[in-house]
Amino acid sequence: MAFNKILAPLVRSESATVILKEAMKLAQDNNSKLMLFHSVDWDFSSLTDIEAEVDFSGTYIQARQEKLQLEIQETKDWLQIYVEQATAMDIPTESKCEVGHPGALIRDLAKDWNADLIVMGRRGLNSLQEVFLGSVSNYILHHAPCSVLVVHGE
Repeated sequence: MAFNKILAPLVRSESATVILKEAMKLAQDNNSKLMLFHSVDWDFSSLTDIEAEVDFSGTYIQARQEKLQLEIQETKDWLQIYVEQATAMDIPTESKCEVGHPGALIRDLAKDWNADLIVMGRRGLNSLQEVFLGSVSNYILHHAPCSVLVVHGE
């Protein structure tokens, strides 16, 4: 099976390098395009009603939005380093950063971009944590519109 488009969702941890290496190897072997992705999970629901009522000037919300913009820019800069590494290996590579919960964003991007393969890691939750917190890799395995390779860290 040939993979023309490989989507590699990355998290900011040591596992990103392992996942990226596997995705780049597959991209080279298949002469594929590569999409690197990271989701910034920013939940404004943690803003309590009391904070919202006390923040008449909107200063608190504005500060949170500025912090979000900073995190997005830092993520784009971080992804660009990996894009340059892959491009140096003659792999056509682009990156994308979006705000939201990662499972649905990865699923939707794979569908919209027509990915043939998703190469991703796993957080290594124990079974009890996974029951309560869920697992992005598990969600993707059940909802992805294409094949999925889950890479275990070294």
